[in-house]
Amino acid sequence: MSETVAQYLITTLRNVAQSYAAGDQVAPCAALWTDPERWWEAVIPDLQAMLPELYVLGSYQPEQRTGPALWLRCIEARRVDGAPPAGTTPILYLPGISRERLRAAEDCPEELSALVELQYRGALWLHANGKDWTPFAFLISKHGGLDLDVAKDQATLDALAGALPSLLTEPITSLLGRRLDAEFFNGLVAPDATGLLLRWLSEPEAFKQRRSGAEWKAFCQQCKSEAGFDPVKDGPLKAASLLAARMNYWGKVWQRFVEAPANYSGIVEWLKRAAPKEPGMFDSAEVWPNLNETEERALQRALGSIVDRPQDEVIRRVTELEAQHAPRRAYPWQQLGLSPLATALQPLAQLAGLCQTAPGAPTPEVYAAGYASEGWRVDAAALATMAACGSPEQHGAVLGTLRAVYLPWLEITARHLQQLIHNHGQGVSKRAEPIEAAAGRLVLFADGLRMDVAQQLAERLAAAGIESTQDWEWSAIPAVTATAKPAASPIADLVQGGDASDEFATRLISTGQLLTQDRFVTALKGRGWQFLGADETGDPAGSAWTEAGALDKRGHTEGWKLARSVETEVRDLVSRIGALLKAGWTEVVVVTDHGWLLVPNGLPKVELKAFLTETRWSRCAALKTDAETDALAFKWHWNPTVMMASLPGAGSYWAGIEYSHGGVSLQEMVTPVLRVKSAQPAGGSARLLEAKWTGAKCRVSVGGACAGVRVDIRTSQTDPNTSLLTDQHARETTADGKVSVFLEDDADIGKPAEVVLLDSSGQVIHSLPTTLGQ
Repeated sequence: MSETVAQYLITTLRNVAQSYAAGDQVAPCAALWTDPERWWEAVIPDLQAMLPELYVLGSYQPEQRTGPALWLRCIEARRVDGAPPAGTTPILYLPGISRERLRAAEDCPEELSALVELQYRGALWLHANGKDWTPFAFLISKHGGLDLDVAKDQATLDALAGALPSLLTEPITSLLGRRLDAEFFNGLVAPDATGLLLRWLSEPEAFKQRRSGAEWKAFCQQCKSEAGFDPVKDGPLKAASLLAARMNYWGKVWQRFVEAPANYSGIVEWLKRAAPKEPGMFDSAEVWPNLNETEERALQRALGSIVDRPQDEVIRRVTELEAQHAPRRAYPWQQLGLSPLATALQPLAQLAGLCQTAPGAPTPEVYAAGYASEGWRVDAAALATMAACGSPEQHGAVLGTLRAVYLPWLEITARHLQQLIHNHGQGVSKRAEPIEAAAGRLVLFADGLRMDVAQQLAERLAAAGIESTQDWEWSAIPAVTATAKPAASPIADLVQGGDASDEFATRLISTGQLLTQDRFVTALKGRGWQFLGADETGDPAGSAWTEAGALDKRGHTEGWKLARSVETEVRDLVSRIGALLKAGWTEVVVVTDHGWLLVPNGLPKVELKAFLTETRWSRCAALKTDAETDALAFKWHWNPTVMMASLPGAGSYWAGIEYSHGGVSLQEMVTPVLRVKSAQPAGGSARLLEAKWTGAKCRVSVGGACAGVRVDIRTSQTDPNTSLLTDQHARETTADGKVSVFLEDDADIGKPAEVVLLDSSGQVIHSLPTTLGQ
């Protein structure tokens, strides 16, 4: 199912509002879409139906999200009704207005004056050359456009203008690899009435109102000649029946609908009305959405009936249900969100298949290695199932079935690991020595980065062109941050354990003080490590520690709904790692403290008398010295004389806990280590990090050894005579790698150029492409 031109355009417009550096810049207040020749005006009503934050400069018609400049300014300020919710950036379409006209503040007409300042607080949607986007440029551009092959003759441009509304509904895949010329665009409008027919059926009255008498008459004639159907006499109900029958011409119409059903969502209601009251043997959920709803309800009942059955029975039944309902995921209703249970069934069935057997091993190390290699896939399938779930009311049966399949597997594997570790000395040792400082090495600590999530991270990094190697390491007992974070850090040899009353925290050997975050940072710096804040990139000539991600925090707050947030967390980690590599770090080592268990409706409650413990958390407890209990006990990582009680299997000392860690299980104890090496040459040489434009002023940041380096802006990288700076004179950076440079002539704004970095002899040592002023 391919993305349409309209969907791509909408994504592009929304991305305009995201083109800023979080932490260094504020988000744009609005996205401005200038269109001096009104090329896009004909498709704005259609786009507004799909883009609720799109507003138009024009006469005052607030119900149509159209109004004068002052009203648009009030929309941006959220001072009038109809403004978008907080967090949604309004997109302001300005027909008849060019970028140059908006920039000419002194000469700007009074009726536009309210919008002038928005160009400084907002973001303009402009071509890479600084010009206003035209439909033709959007289709052919490789930078921000669709990179399509479009003829450049006047006949094609004229046909494109008339076909633009139809073109927006076309799947992009149908446009690739072909020459788009006047014949093609005319074919969208006249001979082929398929798209028009679908748009009419989706919104019959609105479609007719948007067309002139001549256009409506032409449309009806096309329907009669090509579809054998009269929109006036037969009406949408008859059309829906013909569409579902998929005979002759209507088979082509159905195929267009299936390719992009979201463009014609109103058709669903007409198909429901046209559906037979008593379905026959040839009536299918593929074409009748109400039959799909019936199938969804049947699936919900079937899943609900097995939530309390034995695991093997549940696995067998889930496999049967998957075979029955998997075809519905190829129906158009899935794209419209009308098959949520069939969607969630896919990863649930994968989980059921993986949980048919539970692995074993002779030693803790062999067991952990097997989990790091393949076993994490069980947790990944469980996480994907939870991520596919909406409300508990809607997906309670899915979550209940997941628990029936997943929890027994967790119980068996956890108990096996617990017994192995107990039999091998009641503890585990780190496989590697504390990580050492090295030039260009940065350690990124991601709290609660479980093995399956780390696999997602590695895949996303690879998709971004960043290769990584993966290994595993033991967490510490108990697998909580207070114990396990110091053990994963470069200062592991500077701390030790106290007694059972310290709530699993360590103490500095030098002072005996509890290791707080401030003392942790101080100890790192004492070892020569930089500590970087969330948006800092530091000096790649040294070593650094930084912390990123909120998986653990989210888990404690969100419970099973953490699964929905994992994708965002992984995306943020990829962005952070990419920024660090771009800043000049040659090696990024991703480490964590512990993993976690996540089970909908809570981990099984296990009793442990409070008088036996000094400290008791959900998955671990520090036992008193004289405590006698049947619970398996393990040595505290930092003081082997202090024993930690571990729950059997996947239990919890607290009731109602869905997310927890601190116990002994594969998920909590076997943690990932990712190593990312920069493809750039090693060393501390200076490199351009960033160039930020504000009008004719550019603020440049340089990383690495900055002594004596200078920055220039040139049209030709190696020719100093093409410098665009005042007096054609390169500017030296400050000691911390900062410099601001100014264009000689702001008329150059919008042109492509190169930011070049020069060494003390004037040789170019690095460069970045830029668009002046953008």
